[in-house]
Amino acid sequence: MDQDAIIASALDIISDESTLKNDMGEVLQIRSSNEDIQKLLYNLFYDVLNVEFNLWMWTRQMCKYGDFILYLDIDDQIGVKSTIALPLQEVERLEGLDATNPNYIQYQWNSAGMTFENWQIAHFRVLGNDRYAPYGTSVLEPARRIWRQLTLLEDAMMAYRI
Repeated sequence: MDQDAIIASALDIISDESTLKNDMGEVLQIRSSNEDIQKLLYNLFYDVLNVEFNLWMWTRQMCKYGDFILYLDIDDQIGVKSTIALPLQEVERLEGLDATNPNYIQYQWNSAGMTFENWQIAHFRVLGNDRYAPYGTSVLEPARRIWRQLTLLEDAMMAYRI
């Protein structure tokens, strides 16, 4: 098995385990004492966001890169209508640009020349390493050094044999 296949299968396993269905066949269980809120959230997650299909891919992408940025297409009357995954390499998180509001956050899609407000974006990230703040850290990050060492050892072994 080559190294790319090992990484892919590791990401697949993490996504599989993170999105297992419960005994009622749901990926996400919604509980609320208010039945109207429960129905609205069920409609949002299962009908609009389609978590049964999308959550696995979203989780895999977030684990691979440490971040996942989702544009929320919002209508004033009905709320979230649909979502679009944005390319991570082209989206920049802008913080601290407003001196009157230090918590003000915007997202800029550089190649499209578009700027989004914080409420238009769902930014999922794996936190834990402040070195990459305000972005997340890939779950593969701890293996990078070992990966490079393995590659160097393989190259050195090949050169030695030649």
